[in-house]
Amino acid sequence: MTILDSFAPPAYQDDFINGEEKQRDAFLKHWSDNLNTFVNQTRQNNPWSSLNQPALTEYFNPLETDIPAGAALAPVLWTAFPRRIQTIFPNVGQRKQWQYADEGPPNNGNPGQPYQPQGPRGWQDEYCEWSVTRDPETNKITKVSFTCENREYWYTLWDTDPEVVLRQYHEIVGPEVKLEDLYLRDANGGTIVDPETGRPAYNGRNRFNNTTSNGAVHLISNPNALSAEIFLAGQATILRKNSEGKAITDRDQLIECSRYGTPNRNSDPTIGSDVNTAVRGGSQVSLHNPVGLYIQTPDFSRFQLPFSAPGDAKPSDYWKVVRGIAKSGEEPIDFILHAVYEVPDDQNFTVSDITIDGHMIDYGSQITETFQIGLVATVLPQVGPSPQMLKCAKPSPNPLPRPYVLRDIAMLPAAYRSGLAARIELGQTQTKIALIASNSSRGATIEILGGGISVRQTGFEVIDSDTQLFVLEIRADDDAMLGPRSLLLTNPNGDHGPAVFGMLQVVAKGTLAQSSESLSRKISIDSRTSDSMELLDLKIDTNSRG
Repeated sequence: MTILDSFAPPAYQDDFINGEEKQRDAFLKHWSDNLNTFVNQTRQNNPWSSLNQPALTEYFNPLETDIPAGAALAPVLWTAFPRRIQTIFPNVGQRKQWQYADEGPPNNGNPGQPYQPQGPRGWQDEYCEWSVTRDPETNKITKVSFTCENREYWYTLWDTDPEVVLRQYHEIVGPEVKLEDLYLRDANGGTIVDPETGRPAYNGRNRFNNTTSNGAVHLISNPNALSAEIFLAGQATILRKNSEGKAITDRDQLIECSRYGTPNRNSDPTIGSDVNTAVRGGSQVSLHNPVGLYIQTPDFSRFQLPFSAPGDAKPSDYWKVVRGIAKSGEEPIDFILHAVYEVPDDQNFTVSDITIDGHMIDYGSQITETFQIGLVATVLPQVGPSPQMLKCAKPSPNPLPRPYVLRDIAMLPAAYRSGLAARIELGQTQTKIALIASNSSRGATIEILGGGISVRQTGFEVIDSDTQLFVLEIRADDDAMLGPRSLLLTNPNGDHGPAVFGMLQVVAKGTLAQSSESLSRKISIDSRTSDSMELLDLKIDTNSRG
């Protein structure tokens, strides 16, 4: 029997070098803390705005639960090509679907209805995104770069040391990337500084990571969040029944009934169905450490090289794992984070001269049809009968106030994309802290549980019918307890739901590496609410994070 000491980075990736041991240790703790928050928030489920969404007792936290030797590892795999394109555009032909997957669909098939999800590479929503490099004269493909790296990892890495992030960009993209290219900017182009660190904040959608032709470093499509993957797996542990009391096992019916993810993707229904099947046998489930999303090796038997290729060449010769590792020994899946398919310049052909199933590779998306994205679930041995089946989830007629995001107001754009909790040092007072919430009202009571933390409300704004913003001043006592803190939001009429786990991390003095010198840099900080909100393109979804 073992309890996990900490969550490891995806694929056990180590982006630090000799002499950076202090940064490595800080990163590993911060990463594990973030994963612990995602898992424990998932276990709370969504009782605030949904009926039949109780706490998830069948989804366990490996930092708190003994994992016996008999625990099984269950791979969950799905095709990387975005199925939503095939569903919405079934009659345009295969070539058009390939083109849409590379370049973006025109709309949802109806005038005036933009394709969802929007945003850069939004349509590449199977936890795999890619970028295609073409010869400027012939337009033939010379390289396709694939990534399944979660954005939360990169925001955590930046919080630890931006220079380490820059070094990885140089490896993946090239030496032309400058540190300032990665800064988060306000509406006027000024650099947004993170008051926690005194350094410029990270923009995961920088110009080297926001297109399908200029590089793909990590995932940026709104649904492709690691926290969404964990939340989806957690909600799938609830067994459901229809109006006749019969078990719902069909993957599409199950996802609609449980109200997690999106039915017409490859990923969400597969993850949900596989997890639900394991729980139906009386087992508890969690995502296996290292938690992440992983590219699998393509089926190269479907590839054929042109006659101009060297006689001893194989299609697999041009597949290179850039980050992560292919499986070896008893590993259940490949742990590939980033890979490229590229023909060297000194050979007399290009990627476009290779065929897949007899078709020339004219689009990078054709390659995504030959490989899968995967994760691994840990399934504990059956310890009892299957859990009770519940009716389908549905919106609550009386939704309760729920806190979603707590960060410095200037950092809201980064907070929405990173999913990282606010941090405060012992003895520190932070002002202009934004709390984004739903179903709340002016004058609500805001409490950080555990003692030693005081909260004062200094402002309130209604963002839209579903979203409210509180501006807070937060103070941590010198002797406050370290670690994750839950936040309880109570409306003036007494309505409240459970306190949300880990919205604030209390850390030791010196953790955030602030200094008077860094805070005095001549970099603009635009903390106006309206400007901050204009930068957000993610809307709170009270049913799911997917």
